[in-house]
Amino acid sequence: MSTLEPQEQEGPPPGRLMRMPRVVTLLALAIALAHVASYLLDPRAFAALAGALAVTPSHFVDGEAGVPGAVASLFGHAFVHAGLLHLFFNLMLILQTGELVAARFGRDADGALRFLALFFGSAAAGGVAYVVINWGSPIPAVGASGAACGLFAAYLLAPFADWRVALRTRQVLQMGLVFVLVNVALAAAARLSGVLPIAWEAHLGGFLAGLVLYPILLPRRAS
Repeated sequence: MSTLEPQEQEGPPPGRLMRMPRVVTLLALAIALAHVASYLLDPRAFAALAGALAVTPSHFVDGEAGVPGAVASLFGHAFVHAGLLHLFFNLMLILQTGELVAARFGRDADGALRFLALFFGSAAAGGVAYVVINWGSPIPAVGASGAACGLFAAYLLAPFADWRVALRTRQVLQMGLVFVLVNVALAAAARLSGVLPIAWEAHLGGFLAGLVLYPILLPRRAS
């Protein structure tokens, strides 16, 4: 993953990004600790918890989850991972993209809330996309991939003072296209061929949500 080099920037100049924003560190730590808990809990207890937090399309059709359960799964699935490799790739993407995005929102409490809104909004959008495209399927989906894809979309826009400029920049469009091809098209091919059970729908939903939510959540500059 290369670093964007836009000509129009605001905030910290290139090469002078400060320490990792606390909200990113704490979020990554919470996701990692949730996975550690999977080894500490009784297998039956963890299976029940994972089942409740996973996004399962059939539960939305038959109403088994109920409103509280549906809400819990749309946000909670980001804290459940299928294995260490799954966890590792998601955490690396969150940490790599989260620093710049969180810095753009601001390092105070308000900025942290904006960052979390982007993260969990992208997670929910990824979950909704998985449910809609796989309507009625009993196969659950877990992981922070959708949320991480939302952060990546915001990361593409974040170096620019005006996000609209980013959407007209060739480098941004190329990186976005490559990301979608790898994380949606190739991921779909991997699942269809039985190589890896990747929820490409969540990747797509999270990425699109990130593109929409970042400009909405970005603090307005004082006039």
